[in-house]
Amino acid sequence: MKKQYEILPSLPPYGPMYIPLTPNDTRSNNPYSEGFVVRFFTSSEESWVANFTLGATSFYQVFEFPQTDVILVIAGGMGYAMNRNQFKPLSFFGYSITKALRIDSSEVVIVECGSLIVINSKGEELVNKLVSETTESDVRGESAIKDLSYQGRIVHGYSYDSRSKPKEWVTFTLDLDSGRLNGGSYLRYYYGEDEFIAVEKKNWWKSLFNI
Repeated sequence: MKKQYEILPSLPPYGPMYIPLTPNDTRSNNPYSEGFVVRFFTSSEESWVANFTLGATSFYQVFEFPQTDVILVIAGGMGYAMNRNQFKPLSFFGYSITKALRIDSSEVVIVECGSLIVINSKGEELVNKLVSETTESDVRGESAIKDLSYQGRIVHGYSYDSRSKPKEWVTFTLDLDSGRLNGGSYLRYYYGEDEFIAVEKKNWWKSLFNI
């Protein structure tokens, strides 16, 4: 299989002008300053260089889907869905991405603050679920979601509960087909779209006496 992209160490000093790419609502660095530089190879065996504006983290990753010509680029936490034959991004996702997990050849699961985002091989967002009620754990720099894995069509992981006493990591699963989330610290406190319900965790012996 021919190469569809390559990560460059810097902007090329010669050749055609690179294409600066940035979300319209981003107020970060000037798009003409050096960001994450990637060369794309088109179906017609030409090439072009993209200069991606960075997000808010130090996470960088590229995932390719040869069957659709779509390439997902995560540039310092900012996500871009690209078609290697087009200069304009298909979509944008995230700004503070810290982790990403490839699911076979069809999807990528992304950790964005306390949420899981699922992007398919067409660059479309299939799922966006809040899993943790906080964005970071008490461990400095560690995301509130950790140990992502998958078995079949089920994603497994842990989300951090900063409200519980003692604070703890809570297991969760995400069904990729239905989008249904089970477990996780967010569902302990929030139900529906915006309704907030504080759930008091009781000792087991208190429940016997309705205390």
